[in-house]
Amino acid sequence: MSQVLISVCVLTCNQSAYIEACLQSILAQATDVSLEVLVGDDASDDETSQIVSGFVQKYPAMIKHFRHEVRLGASRNYQAILAHVSGEYVAHLDGDDYWLPGKLKKQVEFLEAHSECSAVYCNARTVSEDGAAIGLFNDVGNAQFSLSDMLSRGNFLNTSSMVFRASLCDAIIQIEDAFIDFRIHLRHARRGVLAHMADAMVGYRVNASGSMMANSNALVRQLYWEAILDGIGAGVSDELASRALADFTRRVFFRSLRFGQWSLMREWMPRIRERVPYSGGRFFLLVMASIVRTVIRELYGRASSLIGEGRPAVLYRR
Repeated sequence: MSQVLISVCVLTCNQSAYIEACLQSILAQATDVSLEVLVGDDASDDETSQIVSGFVQKYPAMIKHFRHEVRLGASRNYQAILAHVSGEYVAHLDGDDYWLPGKLKKQVEFLEAHSECSAVYCNARTVSEDGAAIGLFNDVGNAQFSLSDMLSRGNFLNTSSMVFRASLCDAIIQIEDAFIDFRIHLRHARRGVLAHMADAMVGYRVNASGSMMANSNALVRQLYWEAILDGIGAGVSDELASRALADFTRRVFFRSLRFGQWSLMREWMPRIRERVPYSGGRFFLLVMASIVRTVIRELYGRASSLIGEGRPAVLYRR
């Protein structure tokens, strides 16, 4: 195999129903770019490991199978395979998602033409567990985002679309505790601009079995909080820190409203207030502005879907 341009990191655990389609979609990219596939198999106890081993037998020069005998968790699994990358760029794909043809070629060409960008993402088609079409992951379009943008508005990027420069691996490997994708995005944003491509070149399974978002919402919220603290600990202004915390407060508020779990607000408000640099009144205005902006954005999006025939549903609106 020629010198590797892209190291593709696949995280999987008990995803026997999806892993074959995932790996096939990666192999389809190999006609465009030179790549290696590093599969982090987190002690799967279904047929996942056997399926991956079968691919290794067919493509031994391209696919490496790192099966952990003891379950590490998603964060440690990711860090373990990042330590083995040899490409100039790193692409991420969850084992229950898949790529569409031409994705890597377009993203690598973008990074090579834009040295100011640390990472590039793209939109995704949202699908059900059985692959039925639902809509789009976000409504971002072609855009670029700074650390300030990400902290102010929160996460709207699809991680299975992410391609970043291999020089950024150490910043992820050095994280000592568990983390979610938003923390990775924020660390990338410290080192350069984040670019987003409008083309939907990923198939993203919404709330697939085993999804942290579906099964461990409280843990995701805690890790999201830790991502924000990590982000605002990088010497950001009091204004930006307050906006980031206001966005988090807005998310807790809507979760409480949706499920009638007002204990969440009582649990989180003291923790949030401890971190906010601004006075209570000023912070309250930031929170209200974030809530109103979200309501307007959602109403506009739903109205557009009703008025415009065939407009896809959007999972995350920025």
